Amino acid sequence: MKSPAKLQEKLLQLLKGTPALHVMPNPELPWNDLDFKEVAWIVQDFVNNNESVIECDPLKDWLEEYKFFVADRKQ
Repeated sequence: MKSPAKLQEKLLQLLKGTPALHVMPNPELPWNDLDFKEVAWIVQDFVNNNESVIECDPLKDWLEEYKFFVADRKQ
């Protein structure tokens, strides 16, 4: 299972290459569950509405990792 810190770090690295996508929580602080939920919604909306996002896109991969992380925590 990925740790929240690793998920946060991975997304922040991806966002450096995606200036059109802005995430609100403070990148210097650890994100809580609500922060992750809001960030995932923003990323999902970006992926769904941006034609430049392709099937094997790192943002889609991050979303899958996040969904797996959430599902694993619920068990």
